[in-house]
Amino acid sequence: MDPFDPALQSTVVSGWKPLLSLALFAGVGAFFLGALVTALRRGIKEEGWFGGKKEDGGSS
Repeated sequence: MDPFDPALQSTVVSGWKPLLSLALFAGVGAFFLGALVTALRRGIKEEGWFGGKKEDGGSS
């Protein structure tokens, strides 16, 4: 079965470069997803979102 795009015929799809790109984007995505989850959890805890108890912050 021929590819739809003729430019793909000369492009190497296998090898280590696509895996390197996937690993790079997965790492960057995991960083930003972790930052988002951390911000949401901290906001819920400190700001009292969704009826959570607000802490006084006496220690650290």
